[in-house]
Amino acid sequence: MHMLNRDINSRFEDWLLSPRETLDFEVKQWLDLTDSEAQGTVAKALIALENHGGGFLLFGYSEDSNKKLVPDCNRPASLESFLTDAINAIVKKRAEPTFSVEVTLQRHPETDLEYPLVRVLGRSKVPVRSDSATAGGSLKQHVYYIRAPGPESRGPLTAAEWDGLLRRAVANQREEIVGLLRSILPSASDFGIASQPSELDRLNEFVAAAVTRWNSLNESLPKEHPAAISLGHYHFAARLIGKPTNSTTQSILQTNSSARRYTGWPAFITLHQDKTRPKLVDGCIETWLADTKYPDVGHADFWRIDSNGNFFLLRGYQEDSLDPNKGLGAAGTLFEATLPIWRLGEFLLRVVEIGSTTFEPDFELAISCEWHGLKDRKLFVHNMRRFLAGTYKSSQNDIQTTGQFPASAIRDLLPDVVKALTHTLYEHFDFFTPPDSMYKEELGEMMKNHY
Repeated sequence: MHMLNRDINSRFEDWLLSPRETLDFEVKQWLDLTDSEAQGTVAKALIALENHGGGFLLFGYSEDSNKKLVPDCNRPASLESFLTDAINAIVKKRAEPTFSVEVTLQRHPETDLEYPLVRVLGRSKVPVRSDSATAGGSLKQHVYYIRAPGPESRGPLTAAEWDGLLRRAVANQREEIVGLLRSILPSASDFGIASQPSELDRLNEFVAAAVTRWNSLNESLPKEHPAAISLGHYHFAARLIGKPTNSTTQSILQTNSSARRYTGWPAFITLHQDKTRPKLVDGCIETWLADTKYPDVGHADFWRIDSNGNFFLLRGYQEDSLDPNKGLGAAGTLFEATLPIWRLGEFLLRVVEIGSTTFEPDFELAISCEWHGLKDRKLFVHNMRRFLAGTYKSSQNDIQTTGQFPASAIRDLLPDVVKALTHTLYEHFDFFTPPDSMYKEELGEMMKNHY
């Protein structure tokens, strides 16, 4: 089926002008897709992207003498063999189990020529392997191709690469596994036992009190105050589950102040001026950062921590404090695609670091995440660090996700935990599905920092 994306955003246009390969983006020159070796080359790339958790394959570019990717001059007369049905036929013939891909034709902003872009969703519930070999060796039989640094497509070579491949497949089975467990595990009501408040119920009570307190503070600001949040905000909350060590509020403050900072404005940031320093309110350590030297909604944090292991952080959208004169759009219209990964990842790491001193080992976390003021916002990536092929717009104003995880999962499987808590958020932007590599690469970049 011939599909033409008529709404290419400016970031993808820039990418067409200056392309580069990444782990989740591969580029091929024009190929004769009636040739079995060419089919093998395409199948290998698509299998690797599917096992990688998703990505894109672009046709029509080749390297020049300087190893720079430029439009391939050997353009075919027809693009019929590069459209969705033809590419899916290659996958069906060469991959096991088979999976589906989608093709759109992207128009070059200068030449107006179309280039096929294959989107691979990465939702297979078992690892995918090649089902046949080509005579010339472009595709080998029964190889579980993955994307590897270089970047290149090849079979796993290390235990870590096999582990990543298997974990992605298991993660895609999560809903089925959870549904199966729910169907076979009895509930308390089956035995006539009155259900007790869950840890999430207790966390929700803490969140409700914190939101009420923040609302009263935020409403006390003049409407024109630069830190008055009106267009939208998000908040993350956590409750530690385990055996507390009876830490004092003073020791919690000290642990928070000495915790590792992954960004310049970390979760539970502490400023020591009189109007912004932490105070004890309703039995909670509380900070509100509306009255700073340079106030704005993206830094008007409100946070609370109590000695029972409850944490709450609320912040306005940094996108709403960007300068609209820079061409990024008016406040209230944008949603930066990578920030939820960074902000939630840092929040979880900080909670676990504090919990490691206030609770005995092997504690767990109940997590609640909420985003408000999303309706009609469009996804974008600041500084064009990543491209978005298309326009993704939210049709819903409020999103909430919850989960419960062992502390070890936060430390060892942070990308998977962040994905579990944010994939619903992204899906509400016209079904946008970040590839697994986006979580891994963004959090990997964040964790290199040590402020």
